[in-house]
Amino acid sequence: MLRFLSGKVVSVSDGLVVLDVAGFGFELFCTGRAAAMCREGDPAMLVTHLQFAETGPSLFGFADERERGLFLKLTTVKGVGGKMAMNILKAASADRVINWIVSSDIESLVKIPGIGRKTAERLCFEMHRHLAGEHADLTLEGVLSGGRSMDLAMEGLRSLGFSQGDVAAVFRKLKNEGAAEDESTAEQLIRMALKELKRN
Repeated sequence: MLRFLSGKVVSVSDGLVVLDVAGFGFELFCTGRAAAMCREGDPAMLVTHLQFAETGPSLFGFADERERGLFLKLTTVKGVGGKMAMNILKAASADRVINWIVSSDIESLVKIPGIGRKTAERLCFEMHRHLAGEHADLTLEGVLSGGRSMDLAMEGLRSLGFSQGDVAAVFRKLKNEGAAEDESTAEQLIRMALKELKRN
């Protein structure tokens, strides 16, 4: 039902887009990317999801099917409704949100308005396994700007059977604590990471 809408953009305000579709004005709560695609007076096509709640129906707009899919997965987490899921996707791109969840980056998630620590922890716990397998190539995005030593250390840990999400989380922790320095060798980095992984 209402998988997408195509029409003329009437207005764009703080992620709220009004789309004129054959004389009908549809109000859509949009992700950051979807809202950025819309300019007043220009045509636009948005992927949509119509959700019914106790407060009434809400229409959500997305840049593509991938964003819509992530939105639907977010709403399966206890305590995360459509408005909160959209708030998450307004604050960051789908790739970044996936990266935060898979690498258990609680600190980045709690910076999103309306997301408390318990909700962030629940998101990581309930969605980690599903997203880690489906989006393994994204788990290290933005974790470090390390050089060859870091790449070798990460590759070595993954070859030992550690998940990419766990490896990303450990190196993020080491970086934040100042333990993972640019001059560290791959062997030193692996040794430090193994100590952390054994504690978990």
